[in-house]
Amino acid sequence: MYDELKDKYALVTGGTRGFGRAIALRLAKEGVFVVVNYRRSKTEAYEVVDQIAQSGGRAIAIRADVGNGDSLDALFREIDQRFGRLDIVVANAAFGVPGALLDSTDRHWDVTMAASARSLLDLSKRAVPLMSHGWGRIISITSEGAQRVLPGYGIVGAAKGALEALTRSLAVELAPQGIRVNGVLAGLSDTKSFRAIPGAEDAIREAEKRTPVGRTVLPEDVANVVAFLASNEASMICGQFITVDGGRAVLG
Repeated sequence: MYDELKDKYALVTGGTRGFGRAIALRLAKEGVFVVVNYRRSKTEAYEVVDQIAQSGGRAIAIRADVGNGDSLDALFREIDQRFGRLDIVVANAAFGVPGALLDSTDRHWDVTMAASARSLLDLSKRAVPLMSHGWGRIISITSEGAQRVLPGYGIVGAAKGALEALTRSLAVELAPQGIRVNGVLAGLSDTKSFRAIPGAEDAIREAEKRTPVGRTVLPEDVANVVAFLASNEASMICGQFITVDGGRAVLG
């Protein structure tokens, strides 16, 4: 447990399922008041809020499309009006069009980059003024698709690469203000979003065989590292990505 996180306020984008849901639950367990962001599924968002409340935590759900500036403005106006501050932002939400690169369109590129890369910058611009008390955490979630070619990942990989570059640059710019920016590089996980990628079933079986710990990544594995990066224990980690993949990457 990280006592310093008690009574902090966090925004978790894409907080309804997979990594986002696990992160929201983990931060709430630390005593953080969690804003569960969702784009489509209001039902799933309120299920997360109810689960947090049943465990003695505090949370609300707010709809917003992280790839749309007007939608983000409305989200942050509500956060400001309700709380007047924000301590932690977890940029987990991502949307992309998988498939072969040469089959992608300009529209595919634009929506993928907006939701999966530019959103980190847009979130940071709006969050930093609410972190004026000299303490803040911005944590991005990326994947191995930014570092290596994954079949069918297409332009999503390019967006994740841009996300990582933004994370490093923001870390340098914001460190003097007491805001730490880092990321988690999550290995392959059997989530709904990954299942949307062509060949996902074969990739999951292969990962289970090649991962030293003998399984794919669970959302809770990622959530535990996010909680660590949000804590003061990670105050000297700046602009870094912690890989959570069960040792798969070290095998090449």
